Amino acid sequence: MATLDALIDAYVASREFDKATLARLAFWREQFGPIELADISPDDVDRAVIGLAERGRLRPRRGHPTEAAGQPLSGATLNRYITQLGSLYRYARRLRLLPRAHVPPTKGIEKSPEPPNPERYLRPEEVERLVKVARVLDKRWQRLPALIILAFHTGFRAGNLMALRWRDLDLEQATATVTKTKNGRPLVAALSARAVAELEQLPRGKPDELVFAGRTGRAYHFRRLWDRVCTEAGLPGRNFHQLRHGCGSALAQAGIGQAQIMAILGHQTLSASGRYMHHSTEDKRAVVEKVFG
Repeated sequence: MATLDALIDAYVASREFDKATLARLAFWREQFGPIELADISPDDVDRAVIGLAERGRLRPRRGHPTEAAGQPLSGATLNRYITQLGSLYRYARRLRLLPRAHVPPTKGIEKSPEPPNPERYLRPEEVERLVKVARVLDKRWQRLPALIILAFHTGFRAGNLMALRWRDLDLEQATATVTKTKNGRPLVAALSARAVAELEQLPRGKPDELVFAGRTGRAYHFRRLWDRVCTEAGLPGRNFHQLRHGCGSALAQAGIGQAQIMAILGHQTLSASGRYMHHSTEDKRAVVEKVFG
């Protein structure tokens, strides 16, 4: 029987993850790493989540998976930790490390209430303000305007964008391919004419090089720059993921159907019933050009 350590190793090797996901995985590894999957109980998970809530926000520490940062965690954040462990167990069943009938230890765990958040997306006019300010403030990296436009026009997650390599882009055919997505399926996005124009202005790298790399060749840590741009644009506190939500909202307001929106954003299911509809790249291109030009 596999341990949680072995499962997390396989999970992390399956695709690229953002820092928040890796931090959640590090927490669960710290809690149950050497324990066999079938031996972790709901009571164990409950105690771990209660302990997490009492410890507050975590941060990485050299030589140790996590340490307490002395800040309280929101209910939504605690829920993401529970959901992350559930995702690990679904992955274990896919790998046949557990029987399909196995009930994960997250089943029945009571989640924390989450207050509604009405401002979950960026509007087109707000995106334009961000791009305008980014052109002024981003003097060194000079890639943030293109990153913002690409995020808004494709709905790609930040992790997918920062993992893009030049070989993943076909500017002649106006496509971008994400090989490792959250749901495990490759995604080919149609690029708007404006997104292509922005990408063409960037210094072209070798096929294996990251599109949004820093001077070291590694993915650039743009969060501090993003926060400065948001503040200067009169949009303090906005997070980058709201560009993805903004993409979906812009598509919906343009009258694009739910199935097409989900195909563009790379969602796997059309509804809770699991129905899924496939759309060609040309279908996506027609929609993207209609909405984003």
